[in-house]
Amino acid sequence: MPSELRRQFGMVSSLNELRALLDQLDNQPYPVEVAALPRGRTSHGRPPTLPDGWLKDPDEMIHLEAEDMFSGG
Repeated sequence: MPSELRRQFGMVSSLNELRALLDQLDNQPYPVEVAALPRGRTSHGRPPTLPDGWLKDPDEMIHLEAEDMFSGG
């Protein structure tokens, strides 16, 4: 898909606009051979870990400063 067309798909604001963009794409048959294959990650992820004492008091309110709420990257 051309990058300009991809950009336009990201900025669609109406159903008619979406249909007009879809009409610009070539029709392709659905790849039946991959229909039964898993999508996304196929390996088991790591178990979640929490900081020490995180679950001791589930009702405790955690107050974070605005700067601490986002990792920044």
